[in-house]
Amino acid sequence: MLTRRDQSYVGAALMPALLLCAALLPAPAAAQGFDAGSAGTASAQFLKVASGARGAALGEAYSALADDAFALDWNPAGLINVKSNSMVFMHSPYLAGTFVDYFAYAETAGDVGAWGVSFKYMNYGKISETDSSGLEIGTFSPYDSALNVGFSCYITGFNKDPEERFVLGATGKFVRSQIKGSDNTVSADIGLIMPYMFDNRFRLSLAAQNIMGTLRYDKEEATLPLILRLGSATSLTDHFTITADVVATRDNLPFLAMGGELKLPASEETDVFLRSGFNTRAISDIGGTRNVAMGAGVRYKAYWVDYAFSPFGDLGSVHRISAAITF
Repeated sequence: MLTRRDQSYVGAALMPALLLCAALLPAPAAAQGFDAGSAGTASAQFLKVASGARGAALGEAYSALADDAFALDWNPAGLINVKSNSMVFMHSPYLAGTFVDYFAYAETAGDVGAWGVSFKYMNYGKISETDSSGLEIGTFSPYDSALNVGFSCYITGFNKDPEERFVLGATGKFVRSQIKGSDNTVSADIGLIMPYMFDNRFRLSLAAQNIMGTLRYDKEEATLPLILRLGSATSLTDHFTITADVVATRDNLPFLAMGGELKLPASEETDVFLRSGFNTRAISDIGGTRNVAMGAGVRYKAYWVDYAFSPFGDLGSVHRISAAITF
């Protein structure tokens, strides 16, 4: 049963969530997206590629659990969990000869909150350029990149324990896309994290990513992929956590993501983590093993190394390696 305090938290969280969705999804826009017929209508698809092996191994159900500088790519409100300084890196050989790199730095601002900056880069390899006769006349190397600056802060209950406060986060981003020509745009993310409930074992979050901005390709313009995330993290025990995200993107059908993380203490200074997850995104679009993920990680003192494996059916598989340092 929900306690009176938990009921008040749920009610207080639903109101800003509904207002946020209403503001971001006016009737004409909502009618034109969030369905299978909208696939391929958004630009900068690299913004939907998961950053960090931990979140990827959890099936991309990570918006309520992110607790280091990777939060800038999932839910900026999660920066509030950075208690000192956090630096993270990721390299991922992606599909069809492409690769993704990610770097972020975040630090606490004391009782005010936390802030961070990140850079995401996706390279699509060399592509042959041909003339009207089909003769090769050279090559070009398309890429996409995004520079983010974000912050998080407490917005209620300043005299309360931090775990009993609401947290607001926001990110401003500069997005660049290069094919033969290039175009730039600006966008933003906002996020909300609720106070813990059920004896500090359950938490909800809400995030809206890429809420504005368009890129022009030749004569056509396309909006960035708006992403809405409603996430949860549940600590069943001190060593096992499950996560769940409901994700809606303007250029496709909504999907469910779930994951689990098992913590195995190896010594006083070392922990080993086993993770797995799945999601239902585009579940019928490709054949073979897909929509599942698995991975592992090791923490030694203030150093983390994580790995994730994500099969994409007939398209191949994606490996992610990420590292994090807190100092």
